[in-house]
Amino acid sequence: MQLPEIDRLRLTSVVDNSVDILLKDEGPAKRRPRQTRSWERCLCAEHGLAEVVESMRGGEVFPLLFDFGATPLVYLHNLEILMQDWRVDLGAMRALVLSHGHWDHYGGLTSFLDAKRDELPEKTRLYAGEDAFMRRTRRPPQGPESDMGQLDEAYVAGKRVEIVKVKTPEVLGGQAMVSGQIPHRTPYEKVSPIWRLDRNGQDVVDSFDGEQALVYHLKGKGLVVLTACGHAGVVNTVLHAREATGVDKVHAIIGGFHLSGAPDERIEQTVEGLASFDPDVIIPMHCTGISTTAALQRRLPGRVLYNSAGSQYVFTA
Repeated sequence: MQLPEIDRLRLTSVVDNSVDILLKDEGPAKRRPRQTRSWERCLCAEHGLAEVVESMRGGEVFPLLFDFGATPLVYLHNLEILMQDWRVDLGAMRALVLSHGHWDHYGGLTSFLDAKRDELPEKTRLYAGEDAFMRRTRRPPQGPESDMGQLDEAYVAGKRVEIVKVKTPEVLGGQAMVSGQIPHRTPYEKVSPIWRLDRNGQDVVDSFDGEQALVYHLKGKGLVVLTACGHAGVVNTVLHAREATGVDKVHAIIGGFHLSGAPDERIEQTVEGLASFDPDVIIPMHCTGISTTAALQRRLPGRVLYNSAGSQYVFTA
């Protein structure tokens, strides 16, 4: 698939697991401006992820919303503040993209549509995998089962949102690629049987076939791969991005890598897999975990940036 090159990519972290107001600008990272009164307009952290992603090609700008945090309380609070700080215009959004159907990624969506639907363009589309609206659970070998929630498809559609279910790579606006299904290739990035899915009344292992990543091709620098949770494996995701686009060079890998609490061997193998792509920048977020972030920093010194909700990253051709 031909993925056109873009001239600029700007990503704003709306929700993440951490907030650090003391981080300094570094490379493509621009930290949220300091407040006149430090105790006012504070952002919140939660176990979730949400981003505003804006690409530019020529004179055309293509902004979208990628995931919606875990709770309406945090997502709407942070978004309202960052819309002012970073001049985010909801009326300019060209798409909504949901990575997968877990509560920590869609949790703020329905309340966002309740509060802000009239500020979005009349023709608004939500791109998601075919299993994004199915009920999910987590069933560990010991301990109680956890309800992972279920996004109400009819409710979203009732808010005048056209739902597009993505199965294969699809280019949006000539700038962003929604990944489609991510093949499982590496022997170490295995989906745990604790993740369950109700598929047409059948309780099955959730293989996350519908999980979506975003991919951009930055002119002269290579791919920028955004993975929200990486259940399919972050290395698998990058391999898929390279194969789908025909572009080998990877400039940046950003997002949740789903390695918090993972065995050391799995972390080491994943870190080596990521290092094999020789990326210029890695920005771990959300469910990546402290151990993995530290391992990446040791393996790729000077290339790993720490994220905080409110940070903005600007990548230019």
